[in-house]
Amino acid sequence: MNATAATIAVLQVLIVIFGVGGGWWLLNAVTSFDDHDELWERANWGYLVQRVGFVAVQVIGVSSLIGQDLTSWTSLAWVGGGIVWATLLASVGFLITDWMIQRTRATRLDSLNTIPLSIGLVRLGFYLGLALVVRATFVGHAPDLRTSLLSTLVFTVAGIAGLVIAFHLHGLVAHGNLRLSMVQGGVTEALESAAVLTAVGLILYGAIAGDFTTWPESLAGFGAALGIAYVGLYIARYLIDWFVLTGECTLKTIHAQQQKGAAALLAFLLVMVALPISAAINLYVE
Repeated sequence: MNATAATIAVLQVLIVIFGVGGGWWLLNAVTSFDDHDELWERANWGYLVQRVGFVAVQVIGVSSLIGQDLTSWTSLAWVGGGIVWATLLASVGFLITDWMIQRTRATRLDSLNTIPLSIGLVRLGFYLGLALVVRATFVGHAPDLRTSLLSTLVFTVAGIAGLVIAFHLHGLVAHGNLRLSMVQGGVTEALESAAVLTAVGLILYGAIAGDFTTWPESLAGFGAALGIAYVGLYIARYLIDWFVLTGECTLKTIHAQQQKGAAALLAFLLVMVALPISAAINLYVE
C-alpha cells in the first residue's frame, strides 16, 4: 500500500469515527435528561441498547465503503455521504419501531430513558437488521451512478419493509399477544423478536450484496430471499424447540414463564441459522 492509499484509508476511518462521535453527542444534546447519569450511573439498559443500535447502523452500514477506491480522494466523499445516509436511516428506524412495537407516535426524546429493556431490545434487533441491509446496498457495482443510487434507495426501502413484515409475521406465529407482552416488559418475547429481525437482516444481506445485474433479476432474488428467510427461520425455530429446548423449557413455556436463559439461547441459534442461509443465498443470487 502506497502513502496515498494509506492516507485515504486512515481518513475514511476517521470520517466514520467523527460521524459516530458527532451522532453520539448530538443525541446527548437533544435529550433533556442527563445522559451520563442514565447510562453510567443508573445503568439504564433499556436506553443503552437503543444507543448501541443507533451506532451499529452507522458503523456496520458504512463499513463496506471502508477500503474501497483507495487510489481516489473522492472515496472520502462516498464514506462521508454513507455515514450521513446511515444516520438518517437510524433516525427513521426510531420512528418505524415506535409505530411497529407501540403503535403510537414517536416517543418524545425526553422520554427515551423511560423505555423498558424489552422495547429497547427489539429496537436493537431492528437496528442490526437495518445495518446489514444498509451495508449490503453499498456492496458491489452498478452500470452507472444513477442506477447505483436508485438501487441503493429501492433495496433499502425494500429491506426495511421486509423487516417490518417479519416482525408482524412473528407476532402471528408466536404464542399469545407478542407485541403487547413486549410493551409490558416481556424480555423473552423481546429477545426472540430481536433475533428474528437480526436474522432476517442477515439473510437479506446475502440477497442484496453484490453487483447489480438487471431489475427483474435483482428484485426476483430479493423476493426469493425474503420468502426463504421467513420460512427457513420458522422451520429452524421448531427444530430448535424439538431438539434443544427439551424438558420443561419449550416454545410454549419460554414466554409464559419468562425463561430468559432459554430465550437468549433461542435468539442466538436463530441468528446462527441465518448465517449459512445468507451465505447460500449470496452465492445463488450472484
